[in-house]
Amino acid sequence: MANRLECIDAGTDYCPCYLAELNECIVCSQLQGKNFCDCNWRGVCIFQEFVWAGYKTKATRSTIFSKVLKMEEINEEIIILTLKVPNKMARDLNEPGSFVFLRGVSSPPFFDTPMSVMYADELEGIIKIAIQVSGPKTKLIQKAEEGEEVYLRGPYWNGLLGHRYIKGTHNSKALVVLRGIAQAPGVIVILKLLNNKNKVITIVDKGKVGVNFINDYLKEFNITTIETDLLSEEGQRILKELIKDKEITVVYSGGSDEQHVNILNYLDLYNQEAYLAVSNNNTICCGEGICGSCEVQIGDQKIRTCKVQVDIRKALERKMLHG
Repeated sequence: MANRLECIDAGTDYCPCYLAELNECIVCSQLQGKNFCDCNWRGVCIFQEFVWAGYKTKATRSTIFSKVLKMEEINEEIIILTLKVPNKMARDLNEPGSFVFLRGVSSPPFFDTPMSVMYADELEGIIKIAIQVSGPKTKLIQKAEEGEEVYLRGPYWNGLLGHRYIKGTHNSKALVVLRGIAQAPGVIVILKLLNNKNKVITIVDKGKVGVNFINDYLKEFNITTIETDLLSEEGQRILKELIKDKEITVVYSGGSDEQHVNILNYLDLYNQEAYLAVSNNNTICCGEGICGSCEVQIGDQKIRTCKVQVDIRKALERKMLHG
């Protein structure tokens, strides 16, 4: 029997989505073409929402013009954009795993690039995004100057697997491990954990980008921060000793799949009770579960990882052991 899947968009302004019109809904059995209700959704009935919307998609994410308020060049590889967005969008993006699609105004739609949100201020209506300039899409975004505009589409939320562990951990102790460009989405993760009254320990590895570009944010937080090279013996020793701390109930890994597996192995050895949340490293193209670029096979199910909160262990085993 196939496992019931958890859609990140269920219950939001964007549910039911395009998939409902095509009998491909991730959650609702009736919107999968079945004649009976067999869902595990506890919110307002998705099928009823579909009926109320006239048997059509409830709302779609539109592409907007976003003004570049500030462009910071951290080094040759990293730039940080401060973008003006509607206040509601800033509020929606102030969640762990949030991301948007960006492209330069002179670029066609297939230049859309998913970018994690590093910081969001709903009162000011701004977001900050750290970009590693590495290819034609990001190079065109880099050309945008202060005062100019870029195309922005959002909000999206599935840049993180294990939402329930980050949002559901209160009055406890958390370990956040960040490396390279994956430092960026870690800021909102840390903020959410702190707002839930958790004690947070953060390991930061500069990685290939060569800089700890979130240091200014970390200084503002009341947390313990350790800078180290996670690929070194010393880095592994530090990681191992922290995971052995039984008071730690949740670990977030922002980095490569290899890093996720490394941490999962230590958890299996030293702290099996702790939960693991990780950055979603799958290829994301449309963000709507339509194109199939992010699809992975887990057991007998095809999972659209731009929308589905998958079992982290199964996702990692599939990624690392079968391709």
